[in-house]
Amino acid sequence: MNKNMDPFSLKDKVIIIMGGAGDLGSAIARMLAQREANVILVDINSIKLKQLTNEIINSGGKASWIEADVTNRQEIDLMVKQVLEKYSKIDVLVNAHGVNVRIPTEDMPLDEWQRIIDINLKGTFITCQAVGKIMLKQKYGKIINISSTAAEVGYPWGYSAYSPSKGGINSLTKTLAVEWGKYGVTVNAIAPFFIKTELTEKFLENKEVFDSIINSIPLKKLGTPEDVAYLVVFLSSSASDWINGEIIHLDGGRHAV
Repeated sequence: MNKNMDPFSLKDKVIIIMGGAGDLGSAIARMLAQREANVILVDINSIKLKQLTNEIINSGGKASWIEADVTNRQEIDLMVKQVLEKYSKIDVLVNAHGVNVRIPTEDMPLDEWQRIIDINLKGTFITCQAVGKIMLKQKYGKIINISSTAAEVGYPWGYSAYSPSKGGINSLTKTLAVEWGKYGVTVNAIAPFFIKTELTEKFLENKEVFDSIINSIPLKKLGTPEDVAYLVVFLSSSASDWINGEIIHLDGGRHAV
């Protein structure tokens, strides 16, 4: 590395953010754009994508959006093609998409279980495979998957679909890191505990649940989308080039208990 280069710089990096219309994806996009990256927001919610893209551009950042379903291989392949036509490279892929429905295991409909697995795990595989092919040719790239502490810790709140989907992401992350490391491609995952988002807002209104969660965190506070975004910034930069195959727990110390 040139000694005059800032290893934390993201200037002109081309970064795809899956789930770019969600709370996590939006926070990540804003923070990456503030650091002069070219952010491409991908989601099925075109209205929110347009709004966020305009917000970033009006703030002086560089952003564009593509509507695509993470579970549709053809749409993801087309998305990758469009990004390459515009930028000729892909530096970073952030898989920040995800859904959850909390239903007791004994009542979980199979089609609902499958939908969560498809979006969270299958969707991550599809994007990793589609973008990974490009990164292998480039001999460089970074993939950042958003996992969860639910992948490794049992929750009593109806997580029999969400937890396995995130456990699969952890395993996929390590597998790809080993397969693709020799090509200069790093694959890591961020595993947050409970983050204040639309996905958790109503659930956390239950005082008993909220108290149980807070009491299990040594720092005694929830995380924010910005906490996740800060870590994504680091993992997107050259400063993290020797980090590969890691599941990084972002949980206020919950995993240490």
